[in-house]
Amino acid sequence: MPRAADQFSWDDEQKLIAHRNMHCLFPARVISAGAAVRSLPRRSERDVLESLARIGSDAGAYMEAAEVTGLLAIKRGQIVLERYARGNDEATVWASRSMAKSITSLLVGMAVQARHIRSVDDPVVLDVPELAGTFYEGVTLRHCLQMTSGVPYAEDYQDRSSDVARLQACTVQGRRGAFLDFLKDLASRRDRKRQVPGSVFNYCSADSVLIGLVLERATGRTAPILLERALWSTAGMEGDAFWNLEAEGGSAFTASGFGATLRDYGRLALFVLGDGTLPDGTRTLPEGWMRDSLIPSQASIDAGSPYGFQWWLQEHRGAVSNKIAAGPTQLRGGSTVFYALGNAGQVMLVNPAEDAVVVKWAVWASPADAEERRHQDQTFFAALFDVLK
Repeated sequence: MPRAADQFSWDDEQKLIAHRNMHCLFPARVISAGAAVRSLPRRSERDVLESLARIGSDAGAYMEAAEVTGLLAIKRGQIVLERYARGNDEATVWASRSMAKSITSLLVGMAVQARHIRSVDDPVVLDVPELAGTFYEGVTLRHCLQMTSGVPYAEDYQDRSSDVARLQACTVQGRRGAFLDFLKDLASRRDRKRQVPGSVFNYCSADSVLIGLVLERATGRTAPILLERALWSTAGMEGDAFWNLEAEGGSAFTASGFGATLRDYGRLALFVLGDGTLPDGTRTLPEGWMRDSLIPSQASIDAGSPYGFQWWLQEHRGAVSNKIAAGPTQLRGGSTVFYALGNAGQVMLVNPAEDAVVVKWAVWASPADAEERRHQDQTFFAALFDVLK
């Protein structure tokens, strides 16, 4: 088993093992599924594969070239493609990496619906007063959701001295309060310039961790407990999930650290596609929450990467995201497509116009391969939506 403390230097094979076992490598809280399972009927996969072949696309070749370890496509509530590779199967519980940020965003919506949080425009120090007087003074929950807090932060996965490496180290210290201490230190530094909140888009996992602390203070429960009660036990999931913590009994790593089976990620995507409604019709998100979640900040538009409340958008007003869509490939329904993404190639794609979702697992060998891998993803996704029309 790879060492948890070495995760920034894991090679391809170590990532493969680790992403199946993050709940063993780091402190974690189990998220229990309920008794009733949401059925996912199947259409003929053979028809889809043959249709892809007719337009020159091969699912197996794509998976091998793009280092894909799991692939699921659901159209109109039916599984049309489900494939696994490199030892994964339907029982594998796979790490989300930063897809967890989008789940955290859903939890904020649920907390607003339950009136634990009054507004996303509330200042974060209202719930986390320990950050008063730091760079987080004047920052709202909306700013954190949109990654525009202005707090100086570097997320460089190839630099072991980067802020994100220091943040990840909080999960191997075995100490409650490690995340809060990190945030206080980060936002108290005066050797780097703070930006005006809302003015600059800067991808910042620290903001996502702070969202988790706001949730914890506002509701009295950690993220995995909230998710279990509000969604996982009631939405028809077939297996237990997990969420990594800073320490046993400590705060959840709400920027990362979630894990579930491929089909349960698919059910989660269907929940999002259904605007936050459970199978029994219960609404768990406020009316208009997902619509508002997908309005990108002006700062992210200016940066060429339209970003909402912890969701990446495929495009905005005809301009395709430079984060998502390397190259000229266009997706059917692309103007409505949005994503949760993980830095090892994890994807949860929602395409409302096509009534479809796609979940993809991967173990990208290096962050340097990201642009090429994203291009491979876009090419295959475009072909898939073309044959599923």
